[in-house]
Amino acid sequence: MSGTPRGFGSPARTQIELKVQIINKITTIEDELILEEIFKLVDIESSMDSVYRLTPDERTAVNIGLKDVKENRVYSSEAADNMISEWLRK
Repeated sequence: MSGTPRGFGSPARTQIELKVQIINKITTIEDELILEEIFKLVDIESSMDSVYRLTPDERTAVNIGLKDVKENRVYSSEAADNMISEWLRK
């Protein structure tokens, strides 16, 4: 067997084969820090499964903002900060 990790450069695997290989590799890991990092990665990925759906009002607001950008109705960050500061003083 060469020094190349199994799976790199080999023919495409099915999703099930890949999952089994990952599980087999994980079961051999003894380093708790590595296991914690793997868990964090999997946990983040699983929390991204759902897709946020805009409400009709949110979609309208986004479209208004995009139209403003196209028509160059924008402010610099500094100008926006100044406008907010003025508004907060009222």
